[in-house]
Amino acid sequence: MFTMQKYSLVVLALLLHIELFSQQDNTLFLMHNVPQANFINPAVQINCQQYVGLPILSSFHLNVNSTGFSYSSFANGTSALDLNGLVGQMHSWDFLSEELHYTPISFGFMYDRKQYFNFALTERVETKVFIPKKFLSLFVDGNTQFLGNGLKTRNPGVNAMYYREFSFGYSKQLKNDLIVGVHAKLLFGLGGIFTRRKPINVEVDALTHDLYGSWNPKVDVAYPVSVSTDAQGNVTGVNPDGFSPMSFFLNFGNQGLAADFGFIWKKDDITWSGSILDLGLIWWHKQTTRFENQGEFAYRGATPADLADPDAYINELNDSINNQIQFTHQKKGFITLLNPKIYFGGNYPIHERLLVGGHIRTEWYPGRPVLGLTLSGTAYSKKGSSVSLTYSAMNGSFMNLGLGFGWGTEKFQFYMMSDNLMVAFFPEKARNANLRFGFNMFFGCTDKKKEVKVPRTDGCGCYWRWDDKTRRKKSGVK
Repeated sequence: MFTMQKYSLVVLALLLHIELFSQQDNTLFLMHNVPQANFINPAVQINCQQYVGLPILSSFHLNVNSTGFSYSSFANGTSALDLNGLVGQMHSWDFLSEELHYTPISFGFMYDRKQYFNFALTERVETKVFIPKKFLSLFVDGNTQFLGNGLKTRNPGVNAMYYREFSFGYSKQLKNDLIVGVHAKLLFGLGGIFTRRKPINVEVDALTHDLYGSWNPKVDVAYPVSVSTDAQGNVTGVNPDGFSPMSFFLNFGNQGLAADFGFIWKKDDITWSGSILDLGLIWWHKQTTRFENQGEFAYRGATPADLADPDAYINELNDSINNQIQFTHQKKGFITLLNPKIYFGGNYPIHERLLVGGHIRTEWYPGRPVLGLTLSGTAYSKKGSSVSLTYSAMNGSFMNLGLGFGWGTEKFQFYMMSDNLMVAFFPEKARNANLRFGFNMFFGCTDKKKEVKVPRTDGCGCYWRWDDKTRRKKSGVK
């Protein structure tokens, strides 16, 4: 049964259960010799004629993060949770995020020296749990703190979805020093649950400390469920229908569209890069259910008499809340927006094959943006391998040392990267953890090496940055 009490406990359980990880890709952003860098900047092109991500193992990406606290914030080494310590470290709003991206198919090819086409099929599972500090403080520190002013906030909740993405990419060199790119994405939602951010207004009686509040929670579900109701149409139970793998994974009924935009611009010795990702939405209209409630509730605090029989008081409180918070449901479609992300930064060659750089990253979470800063140093070998060391300040954490490498030959590449290696040594203090790895196969690299050589002024070997005069000179054409 949906009740305010159970709703709050579920959200709190999710908050304390999900480990502290997030989608960042900070290390990958400036590693342009890894084709998957095109995933976060559509302007990135490849150095060979074609690339194909190794089927099934093209790219695997796991990210999770907390915006305001780590495990050690509420765990003190005993079985008891230090919720006071947790509340003390929280911002006004904090989030837990998880993203799992699996790309079984990806490939790209240079149509000519200026135009690049690519494609990727990605399965994406994304979750964001959000909770206001005031709401958790009410549970931990009681209602006395809100005497006179009351409590005004928005409800906690969760946005979780699994969707499939078909990405069609194109980039072109417009001038000798500018490349622009775009991804057009076709999306299909497979399942999800979305809690709308609705206002909660609570007043505290100055004499009795009883709570009086108003709240109209709304929950949208995209999954086949069976709902039971009472005579008044109020929801009394919700159960998922039997799971059919064929029906679930071949569901193309919830369509969506999205787009990414990016650029690479070389100005003097600095190469600037930027992108805007996930501008789009999904229209959920197959097997969808909306649960909502509009009304008021009252909560009577415990008295000395209640404390004599706490079990009876808890049962009475549960019945009271169940009677006041009643959900109705309807079969109704809805629209959800993706969470846009912005990257912007640049790199500078300090040696023939060594670049230093930095960039900022912003993601729009429900209600507010979350920013991060990354500094990087990347070294390239003559045969195209690379290694990158990064440092990131993100989610209020300054302990994020990342490492990435792309190792291989002219025909094959294995890449792996993480934005926070410190999670392996201090997991209890980590607010971020992620990992990306995969395999690529290249075609046409040998032919291009016969035509051109890497200039000493550019460590990444990106021939598309040369002007026509340089290309003719390096190719031996007058």
